[in-house]
Amino acid sequence: MSTSRRGFLKGVLGTGAVAGAAAAALPGCAPDIDPAPVLDVPAPGDDGKVSLVVPRYPDLSRDGGAVTLRIPGMENLLLVHPGGETFAVMSATCTHVGCPLGFNGQEAVCPCHLSRFGTDGRVTHPPAKVGLKTFPAQYNAATQVVTIDLKAGDVGFPSVVNGKVALTFAQFPQLQTSGGVAQGKPQGYGNTLFVFRLDDGSFSAVDGMCTHQGCTVTFDSGANDLLCPCHSSTFTKEGAVTQGPATVPLKKFTVTSDASGVTVTVA
Repeated sequence: MSTSRRGFLKGVLGTGAVAGAAAAALPGCAPDIDPAPVLDVPAPGDDGKVSLVVPRYPDLSRDGGAVTLRIPGMENLLLVHPGGETFAVMSATCTHVGCPLGFNGQEAVCPCHLSRFGTDGRVTHPPAKVGLKTFPAQYNAATQVVTIDLKAGDVGFPSVVNGKVALTFAQFPQLQTSGGVAQGKPQGYGNTLFVFRLDDGSFSAVDGMCTHQGCTVTFDSGANDLLCPCHSSTFTKEGAVTQGPATVPLKKFTVTSDASGVTVTVA
């Protein structure tokens, strides 16, 4: 592990205790993998899309290339080019202890502890256990432009309509019972949305992006809270921080309900 790479990891991870520990505990790191070079890009427009002219970026245009996209207000994303006209986009942060990912030409690789991920985000080699969030990427061979849809949703999960997401009890019957949870990415929003039926019968809805370094939290049914897989921050179902390093609550949304279901206002 070179001093320059250790410094790069600390710089990307931050200067806090967790970042220092992650960068320091790297004796078994991948000798030939560095985090992908960082590219600053503008925030997406109202359509949620970001476009890049591929030949302008040597680190991306070559087969096996990759760049880390730093987008205002979002987690860092890893844009990879396995070869030809194929491009893929996923979270740029390993879900093990939050190190920035590199790319070996076929898989995303964590330089810290050798976790690997396929271009579909799934874990192909531990110690990571949680997959990466992915986004659709389309390449236009005529213009050599790759376009990323940052507001793409999960198939079968309700889309944003007029700033609201409607979850019917017919589609999500678990929300009729205390302790029930529904989660997914609404088309037109892009981040994971968690909706909970609380013990008192009321509802809570929170954004799934951890406020520490942008990893996507998961719901731990055993602990009955939300857990960030990257640095182990935890949050209540209403978004409050119960364990750091995160210090800011999850983004919370207004929820209304009637006999047919639940409506979450996200804009």
